[in-house]
Amino acid sequence: MEIGKNRTGIVLAITVLWVLITICGWTGRWFEGLLMGVLLMLLHMMMGAAQNGKLDRKLFMYPLLTWFVVWIAGFFFSKYYSDLFLNMAPTFKILGFHPSFAAIILAYWIGGVLTLTLGLVKFDALWLSDENWDAFKRKMDQLNQKEGAHE
Repeated sequence: MEIGKNRTGIVLAITVLWVLITICGWTGRWFEGLLMGVLLMLLHMMMGAAQNGKLDRKLFMYPLLTWFVVWIAGFFFSKYYSDLFLNMAPTFKILGFHPSFAAIILAYWIGGVLTLTLGLVKFDALWLSDENWDAFKRKMDQLNQKEGAHE
């Protein structure tokens, strides 16, 4: 996926999302703000995982898009069970937790962290290859040397 050409659009989308999330907070629209926050994180991860302006489709599909879907599903299930058992004890528990909290534990913590960890380990060369890391270190050394020469 070409990220480089769309960088300005992505940065503008991130800016708009921050404004909308803030407005959602002011107006009590927490769930909509939460969902926009997940999209905001996905956009940041896409930009961060891109190499030379390109994001590998495999890396996008798994773990990034998979993480996004898992988190969105988890938050929807959490809201669903929270609304279902509003002002009453739930009729069942999941792993000993209220169903709304279990959705957060399973999707947000376990599912999300596990998805990103496994995906980034599996595709480590796609998001930060040794070659790209060495090039980055060389660039930083060059910048530090130039900066030291000006002092």
